[in-house]
Amino acid sequence: MKNPSKTTRKSTAKMSADTPQQTLRSIAPASAPEPGSLEDFLGQGTDPREEMATASVRLILAVAMVQDAVPRRHLDRIASHSGTAMVVAVPGPEYVDPVSQALNRVARWGVTYRRTGASKLTDKATNLSDEASQVLSAGQNALGVSQAPDQYLPASLVAVADIRVELRPPSPRALRSAIFLTTGRRPHRVPHDVARGLSFDEIAACIRRGSRPGDCVRRLAAASRSRLRGDTLLADVPPLSETHGYGEAAAWGLRLADAISEWRRNEREWQSIPERSFVISGPPGCGKSTYARSLAATLKMPIVATSVSAWFSSGGYLDQVIKAIDATIAQAVAMSPCVLFIDEIDAIPNRNTISGRNAHAEYWITLVSHVLTRLDSAVSGDTSSLIVVGATNFAERLDDALTRPGRLNRVLHIPPLDAASISGILKQHLGDDAPDADLMPLAMVGLGATGAEVASWAKGARERAWAERRPVELADIVAQVAPPETRSPAMLKAIATHEAAHSVAVTRLGAGTVESVSIVGRGRFSGRTNSRLKSAESLTAGEMDAFIVSILAGRAADVRWGHATSGAAGAPGSDLAIATGLVASKHGSFGLGETLTYRGAPSDVSALIDRDPAFKDVVEADLQNLFEVASVFVAENASRIEAVALRLLRSRILSGAEVRAILGEPEPTAMPEDARLVAVGGAHG
Repeated sequence: MKNPSKTTRKSTAKMSADTPQQTLRSIAPASAPEPGSLEDFLGQGTDPREEMATASVRLILAVAMVQDAVPRRHLDRIASHSGTAMVVAVPGPEYVDPVSQALNRVARWGVTYRRTGASKLTDKATNLSDEASQVLSAGQNALGVSQAPDQYLPASLVAVADIRVELRPPSPRALRSAIFLTTGRRPHRVPHDVARGLSFDEIAACIRRGSRPGDCVRRLAAASRSRLRGDTLLADVPPLSETHGYGEAAAWGLRLADAISEWRRNEREWQSIPERSFVISGPPGCGKSTYARSLAATLKMPIVATSVSAWFSSGGYLDQVIKAIDATIAQAVAMSPCVLFIDEIDAIPNRNTISGRNAHAEYWITLVSHVLTRLDSAVSGDTSSLIVVGATNFAERLDDALTRPGRLNRVLHIPPLDAASISGILKQHLGDDAPDADLMPLAMVGLGATGAEVASWAKGARERAWAERRPVELADIVAQVAPPETRSPAMLKAIATHEAAHSVAVTRLGAGTVESVSIVGRGRFSGRTNSRLKSAESLTAGEMDAFIVSILAGRAADVRWGHATSGAAGAPGSDLAIATGLVASKHGSFGLGETLTYRGAPSDVSALIDRDPAFKDVVEADLQNLFEVASVFVAENASRIEAVALRLLRSRILSGAEVRAILGEPEPTAMPEDARLVAVGGAHG
């Protein structure tokens, strides 16, 4: 392979025929310079019009960036052969060539390395270390320019760099100088974010010869607005303070938003903001992408969204993937401060699982190392102002190096949605539709749904109402949450009576507070009663018995209005399983039975039923006794149970308030702090 450093060295020698000071003066306008500007640095000389006519805008812009970022003392030092090693980190691959050309205009170099990582696997920094050492030892200057210096530049050059500079996208000062040098006139004003989100070449394309300075600024502003039009995608997402179900991730984002606000008020440095990047984890459909957009909206930042699969979309060759990664990060840097969202981050292999005997091990290890290096510069660089959020369905697959401090820091898990979260998400997506609907009973029925499923319910309800040219009604929402009914009237009546017995017993026995009752089939349950109950660990013997009776009331109703079936048993979460576990815990764990002997934790004592015949007899006797109590209760409250069942058959879902209204019971006072939601139901049919 041709040694690229030799080619660069030849071109450098040709450009350095004049002294660097003469070269700089040759592109300076003849008009009086603005103090402290690029023109002042270049100095005054002969009429530069002929030279200016041939100098490219890309070169002028790069020179303006260099002068803006590199202190004068460094420029003086590299203007002569002084054995100086200089490393320049640029925002992205497209900056490497123009910045290298600019630095070759203003300084003397024995060798220049321009590295983007886009050539071949053989283009490795370690291959060039010996040459860099020889050049420096000879007293000549050595320059390296790359978007990832630590990965692509010679190791010896990086290790001994006397000058290390990290360039940011062109500042207003650099843009002002570039426009002046190109048009011969200064713009009146260059807004601080006028070129935000634009690549180097896009910026250069907006600065044109023959244009008025104001036109250049307007083109930059228009191009930036076009590039940032993705911000409009954030208009339909709520801030994190108005989201539901994100748990720790929401709290984390809100704390980060407070810190960003302090930074914007100049009350703290960006680097003092702790753990600016993290990974969110959760099952498909839990709202990871929506979370990232809500975070960006909360932080008032644009978002650059990508995924590991997108990096591979242009082909699987290593140089292509690396170019895609670098281009994405460069885009985010150009738009910074912004949120960089990387989905499917678990697709980056864990290096611990890559066998050295794997034919593709070197490919993957190189790729993972590149991602880690780029994350280092994106997250922890001196001039970084990115918030990086990774997303995964499988947090356990991540390489430990990805989530260490200084990169993505930690994993925040999105928990399964509870009823309040489902209700809130549904309300949010319904907007102004069905404003008076009580969504909590529906949310109870929908437990286990993801955020994406809940959003689809609102969409489906709206489409159903639109087809009939009427406002959205509660029935439209119910139709989405509850599948079409295919069970026989006799089966539905049995299910309604079973669930009604649960709800009446919970209410009348004071076992807890009914939240909702449903005969909608979902999963393995054909109906469900959700109640708010005191924690089992804090119940008295009487309260526990009342709770168990309310569970057994469903089976008692089956016997009274038909016959007992396997619907109340057979599964770990069935009525009989729950009642048996509670009775076993009552006698073997809680000390609320006939003895005080502790036999084990609640999760262990049920196993004693199989191993200890005497203990089994105790549990069975108590269950039979409590079932008899439940049967008496059902007989005494038959009319109440039938009234609730009749309403259930009509509505399919009832709120706890509706149940209490049917029974003539008052609304409860606040439940104890340790109250928890408990669901019981049958698996009929």
